[in-house]
Amino acid sequence: MNELGWITAIQVVIIVCPCRATPPESRFKWTTLDWLEALNVSHEVHNITTTDGYQLQLHRLPRPEAKSVLLVHGLLGSSLGWVCLGPERSLAFQLHQRGYDVWLANLRGVAPYGRQHSDLTDVMPAFWRFSFHEHGAYDLPAIIDHMAVVTGGEEQPKGRAGGGDPNARDPRQVLLIGHSQAFNAFLVLCSVHPRFNERIRLMQALAPLARLRRQVRFDSNQVRHLMKFVKKRQKRKQLEIFPPGYLPKICQSKRDICEYYTKQLAGSAQNNKKLLEAFNYEHLLQGGSAREIRHLQQIWKSGDFISYDFGPVENIQIYRGIEAINYNISQITVPIILYFGETDAIATPEGVHGIYSRMLKSVKGVRRINSPKFNHLDFLISGDVKTLVNDKLIEQMEQFLEGRLPYVIE
Repeated sequence: MNELGWITAIQVVIIVCPCRATPPESRFKWTTLDWLEALNVSHEVHNITTTDGYQLQLHRLPRPEAKSVLLVHGLLGSSLGWVCLGPERSLAFQLHQRGYDVWLANLRGVAPYGRQHSDLTDVMPAFWRFSFHEHGAYDLPAIIDHMAVVTGGEEQPKGRAGGGDPNARDPRQVLLIGHSQAFNAFLVLCSVHPRFNERIRLMQALAPLARLRRQVRFDSNQVRHLMKFVKKRQKRKQLEIFPPGYLPKICQSKRDICEYYTKQLAGSAQNNKKLLEAFNYEHLLQGGSAREIRHLQQIWKSGDFISYDFGPVENIQIYRGIEAINYNISQITVPIILYFGETDAIATPEGVHGIYSRMLKSVKGVRRINSPKFNHLDFLISGDVKTLVNDKLIEQMEQFLEGRLPYVIE
């Protein structure tokens, strides 16, 4: 067995009728596999183990002769975010229909696809001792290396869009698309494991964040309230910040409070009447560790993109210094395209342009979503996500692959 530990690839071919009548509200309870099975999509389930023991499940919509695209969710997300709007509007289906080999990541902590470990269970505090650092340092390397093992043994591509010139394709290269904190994990990946600068052909970051001080639209008082909630759960040894079903339940019983915090922390939505739409999905927003929130708070407080601060004693043991270290993102060479929404409270226009100013060598474009109100969650559940985001994203990716991407900073 190779360095990925145990690897299982299960080819799944479903014969369920795709046109069966299903009440729309019941789809809010579907998992990623429920969607793939109900739509009669041929798919694969891949199980991998990271070098620190987390067992993750990947979902693949296979096209063995095509370019590989990896979709990575952000904080509290899962692979569901790429399929939950169905075949007409969800990015995973659009890419597959366009001819790409599509992989959906599930990072550690995600229910139900990232809750296994070789030695721990998800009720143990030790299971939840991770932040986006571990996502980038352990999860993404295991996922991308596994993809290379699978696609490297497949036939070389032919034809258009997902194929192209056989001589131009390296089966080890990946087109990466990530939402929100997935960009943080990408930065860690390429900083900690520089070899992935050669393995990722293009990174498209939706609502990315890096440094947060003076670049978010919520204030220190709102951060204090959030951290008070986090610390209270930590004191009770409840290190999973939002267990499955927690957010939908809260937003049903305390709608006004949920709406207030969603607007403050995610921003004004394209359609504010549907601001809480994301919380209707049972599996869309859940999981997440208290350390993830704490790490973001440390970044916000420090004003820089730093590793997790364990405190002076542990920092000396881990970093050989009393302070957390800065990730060396200036050395990242992967071409990057950044996308932002005008009213996003987390990945603000100022914050995204701040990333651009620090990564001038890598950023090949900064794109504003063409809607006066488009927030952090709209990238997942906006009714117009196909035309506002997905179509543009695919167009930009194909222009890049053809060597004719225009340099546009919006």
